[in-house]
Amino acid sequence: MLVEKNKVVGIHYSISTNNNEIVYSTLGFDAEEFVQGSFSIFPMVAKAIEGQKIGDELDVSLAPSNAYGERNEQMVYELKNELFNSIDEFEIGEMIQIPSGLEARILKKNANTILVDANHPLAGEHLHYTIKIISIRSASDDEIKWGRTETEIKECIGKPGCC
Repeated sequence: MLVEKNKVVGIHYSISTNNNEIVYSTLGFDAEEFVQGSFSIFPMVAKAIEGQKIGDELDVSLAPSNAYGERNEQMVYELKNELFNSIDEFEIGEMIQIPSGLEARILKKNANTILVDANHPLAGEHLHYTIKIISIRSASDDEIKWGRTETEIKECIGKPGCC
């Protein structure tokens, strides 16, 4: 069986940056599954694994524009401390939810403001994927309908904004 649209594909992969820093790996965990063609993974990765079979290994490199985008310096800004219940517990480098609903990393705490960066932590990075195809199976009707695996659908049921 080959990787193609509406197949559930299980992969092991690691992601590294240009300086060879591994930022994520599924090794040591269960393979990660997704429905091919469902936009669950970056389109360039989905395209690269199309037509592969179980056991195949490949490397895929993504420019920032095909991953988390370029860094946007307008996403680095100050927020007034009064927008939060308490900033005393916030630590530099911590990710917090800001009033816009985005997550942002705290860069600096001041007397009246905090400086945050709402860019994705990997924005601006060239990413390198090392992928191994572990499993391929036909997707169920529900998996095709929702673009999610059965496990994700079960976790999602009843949650707002989910399936």
